[in-house]
Amino acid sequence: MERQTERSSSMEPKDLMISYSHQDRDKMRMMIDALEKAGISVWVDETGLKAGVEFLNKIGQAIIDAKLFLSLLSTRSATSKYCKDELALAYVSSKPIYPCMIQPHKQVTEVMDFGMRLQLAPIRWFDFSDEDDFQGSFDKLATCIKQKLAEIGDEANRTEGSAKKHKQITRKETRTRLNVHQILPPTEAIMKDFWAVHFKNKENVPLEEFMSAFKNDCTEELSKIGVTLEWIIPVLKEELDEERDDIITKESYEYFCTIDEERLDFWDRVKEQALERYTMLEVFSMDSTVRIDAIQNLAKFHTRSVMEAMMDLCADKDDNVRAVASLSLARVADGKNLRVIRRLLRLLKDRDRLVRQSCCLALGHMRAKQAIPSLVQLWRNDAISNVREAAQIALHITQNACTLNSSKNARPCNSISIEYHVTNNSPMT
Repeated sequence: MERQTERSSSMEPKDLMISYSHQDRDKMRMMIDALEKAGISVWVDETGLKAGVEFLNKIGQAIIDAKLFLSLLSTRSATSKYCKDELALAYVSSKPIYPCMIQPHKQVTEVMDFGMRLQLAPIRWFDFSDEDDFQGSFDKLATCIKQKLAEIGDEANRTEGSAKKHKQITRKETRTRLNVHQILPPTEAIMKDFWAVHFKNKENVPLEEFMSAFKNDCTEELSKIGVTLEWIIPVLKEELDEERDDIITKESYEYFCTIDEERLDFWDRVKEQALERYTMLEVFSMDSTVRIDAIQNLAKFHTRSVMEAMMDLCADKDDNVRAVASLSLARVADGKNLRVIRRLLRLLKDRDRLVRQSCCLALGHMRAKQAIPSLVQLWRNDAISNVREAAQIALHITQNACTLNSSKNARPCNSISIEYHVTNNSPMT
């Protein structure tokens, strides 16, 4: 028992973190013993931490700090909220993931939701369902794990001491994958390009026309992966109609279809976008068991791709998700990123007061001088006192940053003076 307690309570970074259902602890113990004998250090909640702050903090931090993530797949873990959240956090933090099924494949996949199936679709599964062949399966797993650990070590040595520059997102750049270790398998029979088939040489089409063609082509394929039109269409609208003018341009379509500088089939990008949205919701929704750790460790993640995913969540239908996404976005975005600032400025007009309040604080955190006119307007006119207070705080922070920059550069930071507004009482109290 003493050894077990040490395993679960030690928060030193490990090679691998194991996620499992506590109903499968016997299989987990076989796995951890074999891994440790193979020289692979492991973090696992073997003693059963009690649900609460300690539990959530330790589990989430262990996932983020570990080099690799192993999921023991059973009908219990596939339906566990905790296990699904842990898998999602591993995906968002770009961990190599090793699914190890301890029950037959069909039994496990039948109870999975579409997001979990998509997350695990690109990955090699290791079959531990035959108890008589545990060692044979483990030898294959251990070989892959040691190879990946060596690759990670080599990469760390190459990049040690070098400063990585994060480029500002613009429309001329391509998107990046949320998890660099996972690429969904391409569609078996790649059709002709969606735009070329339906819109030929047009440079833009009405949103309604685009979505009508999408419904005709993709409804059957969506049903195969458990995605409904009602769920995916708002996601695509957010991605393709960024100007909110109900027009889809060929430029925005091409941007959507290009990821990591590679032009992909439209349907493959739809699947990837569904996966990323599902995963981000699992991690950052208000009922997520790993949300706090994810937000606190955003800087450790693949920043540019997480930023893109956060921008997507800023348009989610859930008010709480939009509020969390706006605050989280400010933590990973460069203060000069105009695309992010424009997205947050739109949310200042959100119907939900918590979203407006969060956006004020997010813009203040970014010292976004472009937001000054909107913040002044909100501070003076919003009906909710908490929103007005948040706008005032953001104005103070932004003004101080502008004053500092002006003194350094010997030129005014912004033509709009906010000193009067933030040093006098609000007209609405």
